[in-house]
This record gives sequence, structure tokens and C-alpha cells, in this order.
Amino acid sequence: MEKQRTNENAVMPVVQHARRMTKEKYEEIQNYRVRKCQTIEELHRIHEKPVMTLRANYPGEDKNNEITRLVNREIAKTFDEIFQTKILAVENFDTPEGPTTFYVVKGDARTLKENAIYIEQSHELGRFVDIDVYDIDEEYAVTRVELAYEPRKCFLCDEPAKECSRNKTHKTQDLVDYMIEEVREYLENI
Repeated sequence: MEKQRTNENAVMPVVQHARRMTKEKYEEIQNYRVRKCQTIEELHRIHEKPVMTLRANYPGEDKNNEITRLVNREIAKTFDEIFQTKILAVENFDTPEGPTTFYVVKGDARTLKENAIYIEQSHELGRFVDIDVYDIDEEYAVTRVELAYEPRKCFLCDEPAKECSRNKTHKTQDLVDYMIEEVREYLENI
């Protein structure tokens, strides 16, 4: 079991070197996505309820690091407060996409997504997480757009994050530095 850390720990800068994804890394991510789908399907089969996933939205290559663990841990506290009586099961994994928590939650998937969006928009670290909701009979996650919300914004500008990511508008290190600074400020104020 991982030792809990205190708020006094400094958030150390993470230096990411720009490099192309290797074939092995690509295959690892693809294999994980298959396992993720299988995990969601298995949780649906066992519980017959929606599945929610929580993971830090980290722009760097090494997604299993102190920053992503801290962000997940802090958001999980709020998640647990909001959904406390509705959570039926919780599973945690270190994945190629970073630490990921799978929750089985009672409720309507679209209402659960509305609550997830609330966390993403209101928590100081909410912009650094993705909370997805998978309804029992649907192949894809419930999206912000289908609930009439705007797409997520980029950390550094007001453009949709997916566009900036696809176009490589910003350097990865600039995104990582911004996230580290925001997490550092959050720790100073709690």
C-alpha cells in the first residue's frame, strides 16, 4: 500500500523530452484500451450499472507520476463526497494513460455525467482530470457535447483542447509546466 503524503511535499518539475511514440508504446496503449473496454464490460455485467472512470489529463509522456497521483487523489475526495451513497464498487489501476479509477455508480448515466462536468469545472484541479461515464447499454462514453456543454478548453488558450492537441499548438513542456504550477498553487492554498 502506498504511503500517504502530506501537503508539505514540494511538487517537483517534470522535464519531458519531445520524442515520437515508439511502436512498443503505441502497442501498450492499444492493448490497454482493449483491457479498459473489457474491464468496463465486466463491471457492467456484474453490477448492471453505469461505470465512471477518473484519470488525470496529463500532457506529458510519463503519465504515472506524483502529479497525476496527487490530482487523482484530490479529485477522488470530491468524487467520493458527491457520489458517496451511490458508489457500488471501486477499482484502481496504474495504466499507460496514468492512474485510473473505475467506479460503478448507481444512477442515470447522463445525470452522472452532469455531476462529473460539475467536478471538472468547479474543483481547482478539475481541468486536469477526465471523468468519463459509460452507460450500461452504450458503446461509447456520454459526451459533454451530447449534454449541450462546450468541449474542454486548452490549459493555455481558449481553444478546444482536442484541436490544440491534434495540431500540436503548444509544446508539451509548456503544458506540463503550467499543470505543475497550478498544482503547486493548489497545495499552497489548501
